[in-house]
Amino acid sequence: MNLTNDNLPDKLFNSMHSTPIFDLHTHLFPPTHKGYYLLGLKNLLNYHYLIAELLTATNIEPSIFYSYNNDKKASLVWNELFVKRTPVSEACAGVLTILKQLNIEINNKSFALICDEYDQKINSDKNILELSNVSSLVMTNNPFDLDEWSLFNNNDWNKKIYLSSLRLDDLILDYQESLKKVNDQTTDSSENNIIDYLEKCYLQSNPVYAAVSLNSDSFNIFLQTSTWKKIFIWLQSKNLPLTLMLGVNRGINKSFGLAGDGIGSINLKELSDLCNIYPKNKFLVTCLSFNDQHELVVLGRKHPNLRIFGFWWFMNQPSIIKQILKMRIDMLGFSFIPQHSDARVSDQLIYKWIHFKKILYPVLLEYYQDLIDKNFPISETIIERDMHNLFCANAKDFLGIK
Repeated sequence: MNLTNDNLPDKLFNSMHSTPIFDLHTHLFPPTHKGYYLLGLKNLLNYHYLIAELLTATNIEPSIFYSYNNDKKASLVWNELFVKRTPVSEACAGVLTILKQLNIEINNKSFALICDEYDQKINSDKNILELSNVSSLVMTNNPFDLDEWSLFNNNDWNKKIYLSSLRLDDLILDYQESLKKVNDQTTDSSENNIIDYLEKCYLQSNPVYAAVSLNSDSFNIFLQTSTWKKIFIWLQSKNLPLTLMLGVNRGINKSFGLAGDGIGSINLKELSDLCNIYPKNKFLVTCLSFNDQHELVVLGRKHPNLRIFGFWWFMNQPSIIKQILKMRIDMLGFSFIPQHSDARVSDQLIYKWIHFKKILYPVLLEYYQDLIDKNFPISETIIERDMHNLFCANAKDFLGIK
Protein backbone atom coordinates (compact mmCIF):
# COMPACT_ATOMS: atom_id res chain seq x y z
CA MET A 1 0.00 0.00 0.00
CA ASN A 2 1.30 3.42 -0.92
CA LEU A 3 1.88 5.92 1.87
CA THR A 4 0.33 9.36 2.13
CA ASN A 5 1.64 12.50 3.75
CA ASP A 6 -0.58 11.62 6.70
CA ASN A 7 0.81 8.17 7.52
CA LEU A 8 4.34 8.66 6.15
CA PRO A 9 5.82 10.29 9.32
CA ASP A 10 5.01 7.38 11.63
CA LYS A 11 6.10 4.73 9.12
CA LEU A 12 9.41 6.49 8.55
CA PHE A 13 10.02 6.99 12.26
CA ASN A 14 9.26 3.36 13.11
CA SER A 15 11.40 1.98 10.31
CA MET A 16 14.33 4.26 11.12
CA HIS A 17 14.34 3.27 14.79
CA SER A 18 13.87 -0.46 14.21
CA THR A 19 16.53 -0.97 11.52
CA PRO A 20 19.73 -2.61 12.86
CA ILE A 21 22.87 -0.51 12.41
CA PHE A 22 26.26 -1.52 11.02
CA ASP A 23 28.70 1.03 12.47
CA LEU A 24 31.46 1.44 9.88
CA HIS A 25 34.14 3.12 12.00
CA THR A 26 34.72 3.05 15.76
CA HIS A 27 37.61 2.86 18.22
CA LEU A 28 35.87 0.23 20.33
CA PHE A 29 37.03 -3.15 21.54
CA PRO A 30 35.26 -6.20 22.99
CA PRO A 31 34.97 -6.44 26.79
CA THR A 32 37.58 -9.21 27.02
CA HIS A 33 40.33 -6.87 25.72
CA LYS A 34 41.22 -5.46 29.12
CA GLY A 35 42.70 -1.98 29.17
CA TYR A 36 41.17 -1.10 25.80
CA TYR A 37 37.47 -1.72 26.44
CA LEU A 38 36.04 1.52 27.85
CA LEU A 39 32.66 1.73 29.57
CA GLY A 40 30.83 3.97 32.00
CA LEU A 41 30.13 7.60 32.90
CA LYS A 42 33.65 8.41 34.09
CA ASN A 43 35.16 7.24 30.81
CA LEU A 44 32.54 9.28 28.95
CA LEU A 45 33.53 12.41 30.85
CA ASN A 46 37.25 11.75 30.32
CA TYR A 47 36.77 11.64 26.54
CA HIS A 48 39.06 14.05 24.68
CA TYR A 49 36.17 16.12 23.23
CA LEU A 50 35.15 17.11 26.76
CA ILE A 51 38.74 17.52 27.92
CA ALA A 52 39.42 20.02 25.12
CA GLU A 53 36.28 21.95 26.10
CA LEU A 54 37.30 21.94 29.75
CA LEU A 55 40.86 23.12 29.15
CA THR A 56 39.79 26.01 26.90
CA ALA A 57 36.93 27.09 29.21
CA THR A 58 38.96 27.13 32.43
CA ASN A 59 42.37 28.17 33.73
CA ILE A 60 43.32 24.59 34.56
CA GLU A 61 46.82 23.69 33.41
CA PRO A 62 46.80 20.61 31.13
CA SER A 63 49.75 19.04 32.94
CA ILE A 64 47.95 19.36 36.28
CA PHE A 65 44.71 17.96 34.86
CA TYR A 66 46.47 14.95 33.34
CA SER A 67 48.23 14.25 36.64
CA TYR A 68 44.88 13.46 38.30
CA ASN A 69 43.46 9.95 38.44
CA ASN A 70 40.43 9.10 36.29
CA ASP A 71 37.93 9.63 39.11
CA LYS A 72 39.19 13.13 39.88
CA LYS A 73 39.37 14.09 36.21
CA ALA A 74 35.80 12.97 35.59
CA SER A 75 34.53 14.77 38.69
CA LEU A 76 36.29 17.95 37.57
CA VAL A 77 34.82 17.76 34.06
CA TRP A 78 31.34 17.25 35.52
CA ASN A 79 31.66 20.15 37.96
CA GLU A 80 33.10 22.59 35.41
CA LEU A 81 30.99 21.76 32.35
CA PHE A 82 27.71 20.48 33.81
CA VAL A 83 27.42 22.33 37.14
CA LYS A 84 29.23 25.66 36.73
CA ARG A 85 28.31 25.99 33.06
CA THR A 86 25.29 25.17 30.89
CA PRO A 87 26.09 21.95 28.97
CA VAL A 88 24.95 22.97 25.49
CA SER A 89 27.89 21.70 23.40
CA GLU A 90 27.41 18.54 21.35
CA ALA A 91 29.83 16.58 23.55
CA CYS A 92 28.02 17.62 26.74
CA ALA A 93 24.61 17.05 25.17
CA GLY A 94 25.70 13.51 24.34
CA VAL A 95 26.30 12.70 27.99
CA LEU A 96 22.89 14.10 28.90
CA THR A 97 21.21 12.06 26.17
CA ILE A 98 22.67 8.85 27.60
CA LEU A 99 21.54 9.77 31.12
CA LYS A 100 18.04 10.44 29.78
CA GLN A 101 17.95 7.09 27.96
CA LEU A 102 18.83 5.42 31.25
CA ASN A 103 16.15 7.41 33.12
CA ILE A 104 18.75 8.93 35.43
CA GLU A 105 17.65 12.25 36.91
CA ILE A 106 20.47 14.61 37.87
CA ASN A 107 18.50 17.16 39.91
CA ASN A 108 19.94 17.60 43.42
CA LYS A 109 22.15 14.54 43.10
CA SER A 110 25.84 14.36 43.85
CA PHE A 111 28.21 13.25 41.11
CA ALA A 112 29.03 10.10 43.12
CA LEU A 113 25.34 9.18 43.35
CA ILE A 114 24.84 9.70 39.60
CA CYS A 115 27.84 7.46 38.90
CA ASP A 116 26.51 4.72 41.17
CA GLU A 117 23.11 4.79 39.49
CA TYR A 118 24.75 4.77 36.07
CA ASP A 119 26.90 1.74 36.92
CA GLN A 120 23.82 -0.18 38.01
CA LYS A 121 22.15 0.37 34.63
CA ILE A 122 25.11 -0.03 32.27
CA ASN A 123 27.32 -3.00 33.09
CA SER A 124 28.08 -4.60 29.72
CA ASP A 125 28.38 -3.92 26.03
CA LYS A 126 25.16 -5.92 25.55
CA ASN A 127 23.17 -3.13 27.28
CA ILE A 128 24.69 -0.56 24.96
CA LEU A 129 24.26 -2.51 21.73
CA GLU A 130 20.59 -3.04 22.54
CA LEU A 131 19.98 0.62 23.42
CA SER A 132 21.76 1.88 20.29
CA ASN A 133 20.42 -0.88 17.99
CA VAL A 134 23.94 -1.49 16.69
CA SER A 135 24.18 -5.08 15.44
CA SER A 136 27.85 -4.99 14.45
CA LEU A 137 30.72 -2.51 14.25
CA VAL A 138 34.24 -2.09 12.92
CA MET A 139 37.09 -1.63 15.37
CA THR A 140 40.31 0.32 14.72
CA ASN A 141 43.21 -2.14 15.02
CA ASN A 142 46.84 -1.04 14.85
CA PRO A 143 49.08 -3.95 13.74
CA PHE A 144 52.17 -2.01 14.87
CA ASP A 145 50.97 -1.77 18.48
CA LEU A 146 51.66 -5.30 19.62
CA ASP A 147 49.89 -4.93 22.96
CA GLU A 148 46.70 -3.73 21.31
CA TRP A 149 47.07 -6.32 18.53
CA SER A 150 47.23 -9.09 21.13
CA LEU A 151 43.42 -9.11 20.86
CA PHE A 152 43.83 -11.49 17.92
CA ASN A 153 45.73 -14.03 20.00
CA ASN A 154 42.44 -14.83 21.72
CA ASN A 155 39.11 -16.20 20.57
CA ASP A 156 37.02 -15.19 23.57
CA TRP A 157 35.07 -12.42 21.84
CA ASN A 158 32.28 -12.18 19.29
CA LYS A 159 33.82 -11.67 15.84
CA LYS A 160 30.37 -11.27 14.28
CA ILE A 161 29.79 -8.13 16.35
CA TYR A 162 33.34 -6.77 16.51
CA LEU A 163 34.84 -6.69 13.01
CA SER A 164 38.46 -5.71 12.51
CA SER A 165 40.34 -3.20 10.38
CA LEU A 166 44.04 -2.53 9.69
CA ARG A 167 45.03 0.96 10.84
CA LEU A 168 48.20 1.90 8.94
CA ASP A 169 48.89 5.40 10.28
CA ASP A 170 52.21 4.32 11.81
CA LEU A 171 53.57 3.72 8.30
CA ILE A 172 52.97 7.43 7.64
CA LEU A 173 53.87 8.90 11.04
CA ASP A 174 57.08 6.90 11.62
CA TYR A 175 57.90 4.48 8.85
CA GLN A 176 61.34 3.54 10.16
CA GLU A 177 60.03 2.68 13.61
CA SER A 178 57.23 0.62 12.06
CA LEU A 179 59.71 -1.22 9.87
CA LYS A 180 61.89 -1.90 12.92
CA LYS A 181 58.91 -3.43 14.78
CA VAL A 182 58.20 -5.66 11.80
CA ASN A 183 61.83 -6.70 11.40
CA ASP A 184 62.17 -7.47 15.11
CA GLN A 185 59.67 -10.27 14.54
CA THR A 186 61.27 -11.71 11.43
CA THR A 187 64.70 -12.43 9.97
CA ASP A 188 64.04 -10.50 6.76
CA SER A 189 64.86 -6.78 6.95
CA SER A 190 63.77 -5.82 3.44
CA GLU A 191 61.06 -3.35 2.56
CA ASN A 192 59.03 -6.22 1.10
CA ASN A 193 58.71 -7.48 4.64
CA ILE A 194 56.01 -4.84 5.28
CA ILE A 195 53.76 -6.62 2.80
CA ASP A 196 54.59 -10.00 4.32
CA TYR A 197 53.72 -8.62 7.75
CA LEU A 198 50.42 -7.14 6.51
CA GLU A 199 49.60 -10.50 4.95
CA LYS A 200 50.23 -12.19 8.29
CA CYS A 201 48.01 -9.63 10.07
CA TYR A 202 45.33 -10.01 7.42
CA LEU A 203 45.18 -13.77 7.92
CA GLN A 204 45.14 -13.33 11.68
CA SER A 205 42.43 -10.65 11.92
CA ASN A 206 40.29 -10.94 8.75
CA PRO A 207 39.89 -7.14 8.40
CA VAL A 208 37.08 -5.54 6.41
CA TYR A 209 39.25 -2.58 5.36
CA ALA A 210 42.59 -0.88 5.90
CA ALA A 211 42.65 2.74 7.05
CA VAL A 212 44.90 5.78 7.30
CA SER A 213 44.55 9.44 8.38
CA LEU A 214 46.22 12.01 6.14
CA ASN A 215 46.82 15.70 5.54
CA SER A 216 48.44 17.36 2.51
CA ASP A 217 51.99 16.71 3.70
CA SER A 218 51.40 13.03 4.41
CA PHE A 219 49.35 12.58 1.23
CA ASN A 220 52.47 13.38 -0.80
CA ILE A 221 54.37 10.58 0.96
CA PHE A 222 51.37 8.36 0.51
CA LEU A 223 51.26 8.89 -3.26
CA GLN A 224 54.96 8.80 -4.05
CA THR A 225 56.69 6.08 -2.00
CA SER A 226 57.37 2.62 -3.36
CA THR A 227 56.09 0.98 -0.17
CA TRP A 228 52.62 2.46 -0.60
CA LYS A 229 52.53 1.47 -4.26
CA LYS A 230 53.11 -2.10 -3.11
CA ILE A 231 50.46 -1.74 -0.43
CA PHE A 232 47.91 -0.58 -3.01
CA ILE A 233 48.69 -3.63 -5.15
CA TRP A 234 48.36 -5.87 -2.08
CA LEU A 235 45.03 -4.24 -1.11
CA GLN A 236 43.71 -4.81 -4.61
CA SER A 237 44.74 -8.46 -4.49
CA LYS A 238 42.67 -8.84 -1.30
CA ASN A 239 39.79 -6.71 -2.59
CA LEU A 240 40.32 -4.76 0.63
CA PRO A 241 39.08 -1.14 0.60
CA LEU A 242 41.24 1.62 2.01
CA THR A 243 39.55 4.09 4.34
CA LEU A 244 40.96 7.62 4.00
CA MET A 245 40.30 10.04 6.86
CA LEU A 246 41.47 13.33 5.41
CA GLY A 247 42.45 16.66 6.91
CA VAL A 248 43.71 16.04 10.44
CA ASN A 249 46.56 18.07 11.93
CA ARG A 250 48.06 16.25 14.90
CA GLY A 251 49.08 18.11 18.04
CA ILE A 252 48.30 21.74 17.21
CA ASN A 253 48.37 22.14 21.01
CA LYS A 254 50.65 19.38 22.25
CA SER A 255 49.99 20.19 25.92
CA PHE A 256 46.40 19.00 25.40
CA GLY A 257 47.56 15.47 24.53
CA LEU A 258 44.98 13.52 22.55
CA ALA A 259 42.64 16.50 22.90
CA GLY A 260 45.10 18.75 21.05
CA ASP A 261 44.58 17.64 17.43
CA GLY A 262 43.03 20.03 14.90
CA ILE A 263 42.19 20.51 11.23
CA GLY A 264 44.86 20.33 8.54
CA SER A 265 44.75 21.05 4.84
CA ILE A 266 44.09 18.46 2.16
CA ASN A 267 44.18 18.73 -1.64
CA LEU A 268 41.27 16.70 -2.95
CA LYS A 269 42.70 16.85 -6.49
CA GLU A 270 45.19 14.30 -5.17
CA LEU A 271 42.30 12.11 -4.02
CA SER A 272 40.89 12.24 -7.54
CA ASP A 273 44.33 11.32 -8.92
CA LEU A 274 44.48 8.38 -6.51
CA CYS A 275 41.09 7.07 -7.70
CA ASN A 276 42.29 7.31 -11.32
CA ILE A 277 45.72 5.74 -10.70
CA TYR A 278 44.18 2.79 -8.84
CA PRO A 279 40.74 2.30 -10.46
CA LYS A 280 40.47 -1.28 -9.18
CA ASN A 281 41.06 -0.23 -5.56
CA LYS A 282 38.13 0.92 -3.44
CA PHE A 283 38.32 4.00 -1.21
CA LEU A 284 36.08 4.96 1.70
CA VAL A 285 36.54 8.67 2.34
CA THR A 286 35.59 11.23 4.96
CA CYS A 287 36.95 14.77 5.39
CA LEU A 288 37.48 16.69 8.62
CA SER A 289 37.06 20.22 7.28
CA PHE A 290 33.73 21.82 6.35
CA ASN A 291 35.49 23.54 3.44
CA ASP A 292 36.20 20.24 1.67
CA GLN A 293 32.68 18.81 1.72
CA HIS A 294 31.32 20.17 -1.57
CA GLU A 295 34.34 19.07 -3.61
CA LEU A 296 34.25 15.66 -1.93
CA VAL A 297 30.62 15.14 -2.96
CA VAL A 298 31.44 16.11 -6.54
CA LEU A 299 34.25 13.53 -6.55
CA GLY A 300 31.76 11.01 -5.18
CA ARG A 301 29.72 11.52 -8.39
CA LYS A 302 32.74 11.00 -10.64
CA HIS A 303 34.61 8.05 -9.15
CA PRO A 304 32.71 4.75 -8.72
CA ASN A 305 35.56 3.40 -6.56
CA LEU A 306 35.09 6.20 -4.00
CA ARG A 307 32.41 6.03 -1.33
CA ILE A 308 31.77 8.94 1.07
CA PHE A 309 30.98 8.05 4.66
CA GLY A 310 29.93 9.78 7.84
CA PHE A 311 30.60 13.02 9.66
CA TRP A 312 34.00 12.73 11.27
CA TRP A 313 35.06 14.45 14.49
CA PHE A 314 34.69 18.23 14.09
CA MET A 315 32.11 17.69 11.33
CA ASN A 316 29.83 15.80 13.74
CA GLN A 317 27.85 18.89 14.76
CA PRO A 318 24.06 19.09 14.20
CA SER A 319 24.20 22.48 12.44
CA ILE A 320 26.74 21.14 9.95
CA ILE A 321 25.31 17.65 9.46
CA LYS A 322 21.92 18.85 8.24
CA GLN A 323 23.37 21.08 5.53
CA ILE A 324 25.94 18.59 4.26
CA LEU A 325 23.52 15.66 4.47
CA LYS A 326 21.08 17.43 2.16
CA MET A 327 23.88 18.33 -0.23
CA ARG A 328 24.96 14.69 -0.41
CA ILE A 329 21.41 13.51 -1.07
CA ASP A 330 20.88 16.20 -3.71
CA MET A 331 23.93 15.02 -5.67
CA LEU A 332 24.29 11.34 -4.74
CA GLY A 333 20.79 10.19 -3.89
CA PHE A 334 21.24 7.55 -1.19
CA SER A 335 24.54 6.26 -2.64
CA PHE A 336 26.71 7.08 0.37
CA ILE A 337 27.16 5.91 3.96
CA PRO A 338 25.45 8.55 6.10
CA GLN A 339 27.16 8.12 9.45
CA HIS A 340 29.57 6.27 11.70
CA SER A 341 29.93 6.76 15.45
CA ASP A 342 33.73 7.15 15.80
CA ALA A 343 33.03 6.02 19.39
CA ARG A 344 35.93 5.41 21.79
CA VAL A 345 33.76 4.68 24.81
CA SER A 346 31.14 2.00 24.20
CA ASP A 347 28.38 4.10 25.78
CA GLN A 348 28.83 6.74 23.06
CA LEU A 349 27.05 4.45 20.61
CA ILE A 350 23.82 5.39 22.37
CA TYR A 351 23.96 9.14 21.91
CA LYS A 352 25.81 9.20 18.60
CA TRP A 353 23.06 7.30 16.82
CA ILE A 354 20.17 8.99 18.66
CA HIS A 355 21.53 12.42 17.74
CA PHE A 356 22.09 11.46 14.12
CA LYS A 357 18.62 9.98 13.67
CA LYS A 358 17.11 13.14 15.15
CA ILE A 359 18.74 15.09 12.29
CA LEU A 360 18.18 12.48 9.60
CA TYR A 361 14.46 12.00 10.23
CA PRO A 362 13.15 15.45 9.18
CA VAL A 363 15.58 15.55 6.26
CA LEU A 364 14.31 12.25 4.84
CA LEU A 365 10.71 13.13 5.61
CA GLU A 366 11.04 16.23 3.46
CA TYR A 367 12.42 14.22 0.51
CA TYR A 368 9.76 11.53 0.76
CA GLN A 369 6.95 14.09 1.04
CA ASP A 370 8.27 15.84 -2.05
CA LEU A 371 8.20 12.53 -3.96
CA ILE A 372 4.60 11.88 -2.88
CA ASP A 373 3.66 15.40 -3.96
CA LYS A 374 5.15 14.60 -7.38
CA ASN A 375 2.97 11.46 -7.59
CA PHE A 376 5.88 9.07 -7.09
CA PRO A 377 4.55 6.11 -5.05
CA ILE A 378 6.26 5.61 -1.67
CA SER A 379 5.44 2.40 0.17
CA GLU A 380 6.44 0.99 3.52
CA THR A 381 8.60 -1.53 1.62
CA ILE A 382 10.52 1.29 -0.06
CA ILE A 383 11.08 3.02 3.28
CA GLU A 384 12.36 -0.20 4.85
CA ARG A 385 14.65 -0.84 1.89
CA ASP A 386 16.12 2.67 2.11
CA MET A 387 16.67 2.46 5.87
CA HIS A 388 18.40 -0.89 5.50
CA ASN A 389 20.67 0.51 2.79
CA LEU A 390 21.52 3.68 4.70
CA PHE A 391 22.20 2.02 8.05
CA CYS A 392 23.74 -1.23 6.84
CA ALA A 393 23.81 -2.42 3.24
CA ASN A 394 25.54 0.58 1.59
CA ALA A 395 28.58 -0.04 3.78
CA LYS A 396 28.52 -3.83 3.71
CA ASP A 397 28.04 -4.01 -0.06
CA PHE A 398 31.00 -1.69 -0.67
CA LEU A 399 33.13 -3.73 1.74
CA GLY A 400 31.98 -7.01 0.20
CA ILE A 401 30.52 -8.32 3.48
CA LYS A 402 27.81 -10.90 3.07
